[in-house]
Amino acid sequence: MIVVAGTVLACAARCGWRDFGAALREAGGLMGSGFDEDANRKALARAVSAIRRDGSHRANPMLPPDRALGLMVETYLRHGSLESLDRSRRAERALDEARRVTAAQVFAWAGELAPIFGLIGTLYAFTQLAPASGEHAIAATMAAIATSVLSTLYGALLAHLACYPLASAIERRGLAREQQREALARWFAEQIAAPALPPRDNRAQLRGVA
Repeated sequence: MIVVAGTVLACAARCGWRDFGAALREAGGLMGSGFDEDANRKALARAVSAIRRDGSHRANPMLPPDRALGLMVETYLRHGSLESLDRSRRAERALDEARRVTAAQVFAWAGELAPIFGLIGTLYAFTQLAPASGEHAIAATMAAIATSVLSTLYGALLAHLACYPLASAIERRGLAREQQREALARWFAEQIAAPALPPRDNRAQLRGVA
């Protein structure tokens, strides 16, 4: 309890409860399915078709499930310019990077603090040694040593099996999500910028007749 509670309170005091809560939400998101590339690609393809058919101001497609891509499409539908689309992409990329770096930093700080509170637990165990004689003194000494060893062990395990791996996982998941999102956003921008192909004339024609 000393190691876990102390690490949580010290980490929240260092980074603030807002960033600490955001980091916990990022860690909880690791349990989900992550970025759904297929669903977002289909939604962007339908949006491109609607924009080519109805124009940017009249089209009303379903937005992609990803919030950043949905905001990008909505921004283009509102303003109808590639410049606004690029600004939206850059702004969302910067915000996502800031959230990712902050969440990873919070767990990195927790990894630094956990062994410290393992040492504090060790010192607390030594304070429980009371002057006694006989069997009671031996039992108290052995209990204090066991508690101090376990406290140090818990601090190391919390740091290297929970905090640091979570920081790395958040960073890896965030970078992979950003790469997938950026590829889809680039494809969408290229499709919007490309001229629409003229409709094909499917009427049957005789050979040699214009």
